[in-house]
Amino acid sequence: MTTTTHSPRYDELLPAYAVGALDGDELRELETHLATGCPECGEQLALWQGDLEELAASVPPVAPSTETRGRILRLAGAGRPVRWAVHRTPSLRWLALPAAALLALALWGVVRQARLGGEVERLRSERTRLERQVAELDRELGLARAESQRMAATLAILSTPGARTIRLAGLDPAPGAVGQTFVEPHNGQAVFWAFHLPAPEPGKTYQLWWIGSQGPVSAGTFDVDAQGRGRVEVARVDRPEDIQAWAVTVEPAGGVPQPTGAMVLKG
Repeated sequence: MTTTTHSPRYDELLPAYAVGALDGDELRELETHLATGCPECGEQLALWQGDLEELAASVPPVAPSTETRGRILRLAGAGRPVRWAVHRTPSLRWLALPAAALLALALWGVVRQARLGGEVERLRSERTRLERQVAELDRELGLARAESQRMAATLAILSTPGARTIRLAGLDPAPGAVGQTFVEPHNGQAVFWAFHLPAPEPGKTYQLWWIGSQGPVSAGTFDVDAQGRGRVEVARVDRPEDIQAWAVTVEPAGGVPQPTGAMVLKG
């Protein structure tokens, strides 16, 4: 058997041949060439037929309506003899009419588009998940940086010569709680830390005070986290050397000018 030279023209004819849409001189020309055993055309034809068989298997059979059947017959040319594509593989007999072949190609495109659309949606979901993960990591990084800055401020006060450390003990409402106030003696800057305090009731907050010769002075309000930790930064303490005590009370949300609630820490 003599093998004829492969031509790009056959590449254009093979898709139509695979779906039964080739006829006339082009059909005879291609079949004559295929009969020579061209390996390249044989490989391409097998790929086309494999894709179409996959399509046929993936699409559930649907009985066409009377209107659709009539439209297809009109497209095929009602009243004229119809040449069935008996040269095709048995799995492609449902593509016998040229009009049906064109519809099959359109359906093939829809199926391919649906598969690509599903892949796009999967990638979008993955992108959304990664964006949420990155946002959460950014939030955690921000919290870690803020905590590092707070610790740096506390260490700066502690490392100052003459810095004072005042320990606050828990009282009856919170006997397991403790507190620490660190005061820089030169500019009066202070940092207070509380540990093991229970969360205040709704509408309540903790308020820190220093007590000097003129009575209690508010140093600010604070809440606690899930571990019972709270913190207050004090920009300036008036005359740190005259402070007699530090205390924490439970007050209405927003704080009050003078203490009114139960004292939970004192030192």
